[in-house]
Amino acid sequence: MENPMVKCSIANCEYWEQGNNCSAEVIMIEVNAHSNKPQPQERDGLPYDSGHQDSAEGITDTCCQTFEERHHH
Repeated sequence: MENPMVKCSIANCEYWEQGNNCSAEVIMIEVNAHSNKPQPQERDGLPYDSGHQDSAEGITDTCCQTFEERHHH
Protein backbone atom coordinates (compact mmCIF):
# COMPACT_ATOMS: atom_id res chain seq x y z
CA MET A 1 0.00 0.00 0.00
CA GLU A 2 1.30 3.45 -0.87
CA ASN A 3 1.69 5.89 2.01
CA PRO A 4 -1.22 8.34 2.29
CA MET A 5 -0.76 12.08 1.92
CA VAL A 6 -0.55 13.49 5.45
CA LYS A 7 -1.30 17.19 5.81
CA CYS A 8 -0.30 19.18 8.90
CA SER A 9 -0.50 22.89 9.70
CA ILE A 10 1.83 22.80 12.74
CA ALA A 11 4.73 24.72 11.18
CA ASN A 12 6.95 24.51 14.27
CA CYS A 13 7.08 20.69 14.10
CA GLU A 14 10.32 19.01 13.07
CA TYR A 15 8.44 16.99 10.40
CA TRP A 16 6.51 19.89 8.84
CA GLU A 17 7.37 20.65 5.22
CA GLN A 18 6.31 23.30 2.69
CA GLY A 19 2.72 22.91 1.56
CA ASN A 20 1.65 21.75 5.05
CA ASN A 21 2.99 18.24 4.50
CA CYS A 22 4.19 15.80 7.17
CA SER A 23 7.55 14.12 6.44
CA ALA A 24 7.60 11.71 9.42
CA GLU A 25 8.22 8.04 8.66
CA VAL A 26 5.78 7.05 11.41
CA ILE A 27 2.77 9.04 12.58
CA MET A 28 1.23 8.09 15.91
CA ILE A 29 -2.28 9.41 16.55
CA GLU A 30 -3.73 8.81 19.99
CA VAL A 31 -6.69 9.80 22.13
CA ASN A 32 -5.94 12.81 24.33
CA ALA A 33 -6.28 10.71 27.49
CA HIS A 34 -3.18 8.75 26.43
CA SER A 35 -1.13 11.70 25.18
CA ASN A 36 1.65 11.04 27.73
CA LYS A 37 1.59 7.24 27.42
CA PRO A 38 4.99 5.79 26.48
CA GLN A 39 5.10 4.06 23.11
CA PRO A 40 6.70 0.59 23.18
CA GLN A 41 7.78 0.36 19.54
CA GLU A 42 10.09 2.49 17.41
CA ARG A 43 10.96 3.02 13.76
CA ASP A 44 13.61 5.50 12.57
CA GLY A 45 13.66 6.95 16.09
CA LEU A 46 9.90 7.64 16.08
CA PRO A 47 7.85 5.91 18.80
CA TYR A 48 4.52 4.23 18.11
CA ASP A 49 2.23 1.52 19.50
CA SER A 50 0.40 -1.01 17.37
CA GLY A 51 -0.69 -3.08 20.37
CA HIS A 52 -3.81 -1.30 21.62
CA GLN A 53 -6.99 0.31 20.35
CA ASP A 54 -9.06 3.16 21.72
CA SER A 55 -12.33 4.89 20.87
CA ALA A 56 -12.60 8.65 20.41
CA GLU A 57 -15.67 10.70 21.20
CA GLY A 58 -14.91 13.01 18.28
CA ILE A 59 -12.18 14.94 16.46
CA THR A 60 -11.34 17.03 19.54
CA ASP A 61 -10.52 13.86 21.49
CA THR A 62 -7.49 13.03 19.32
CA CYS A 63 -3.91 14.25 19.06
CA CYS A 64 -0.71 13.67 17.05
CA GLN A 65 1.96 12.16 19.27
CA THR A 66 4.59 12.44 16.55
CA PHE A 67 4.88 16.21 17.05
CA GLU A 68 8.43 17.27 17.87
CA GLU A 69 9.20 20.94 18.27
CA ARG A 70 11.56 22.24 15.61
CA HIS A 71 14.70 23.82 17.04
CA HIS A 72 16.55 26.19 14.74
CA HIS A 73 20.32 25.83 14.94
